[in-house]
Amino acid sequence: MEQTIDSCLASSYSEIEVIVVDYGSTEPAMIDLLNRLNKPKTRVIHVQTNIGLPYGRNVGIHEARGKYILPLDADDKIQPTLIEKAYRILEARPEAGFATVGLEYFGDQSWVWIPPEFDFNRLFSENIVCVTSLVRKSAWLSVGGYNEAMIHGYEDWDFWISLCERGWRGTAIHEALLLYRRHGHSLSYDAGQKHAMIVQQIRANHPRLY
Repeated sequence: MEQTIDSCLASSYSEIEVIVVDYGSTEPAMIDLLNRLNKPKTRVIHVQTNIGLPYGRNVGIHEARGKYILPLDADDKIQPTLIEKAYRILEARPEAGFATVGLEYFGDQSWVWIPPEFDFNRLFSENIVCVTSLVRKSAWLSVGGYNEAMIHGYEDWDFWISLCERGWRGTAIHEALLLYRRHGHSLSYDAGQKHAMIVQQIRANHPRLY
């Protein structure tokens, strides 16, 4: 987690705040780290009950003071220019609610994924948006945040669809600006094992589109 925070603090765009959401950590090493965490521009929010990742994201975003939000998992890192490049695009394109980026896998895997041009219709059947995308807070507010019922995964995919359903559009930066760690068992692996079930949940969330 410290490497994740440090990667944010090393951004070429420096007007940021880092919000760490602790929703029910029980591992002694993590509790110790959170208790002694002392980084510039960084604050920790403790959530007493762990009721899922979407809830934790919403808590952190609700507390954020900025115009834009960048969701970032605690074991990933960002390239120094990610925030600045995405910020400049969203400032120039008021109709865009989010700017996605490519990612480079590291850890147990080593390969690069670059997003295609954003296509609203393609998004219905395939998640072409990176989980760590810069989002307007006003767009997040317009859809009521992440759907907290999406506890089995793909909460980000459902969120991008919600934004587009509300009239927002996305844009893509064709560079690998997120360093995405793959190691052992992960939430994304669990979601993949439940793919068909979660897709049905997404369809049920958006009956007008499906």
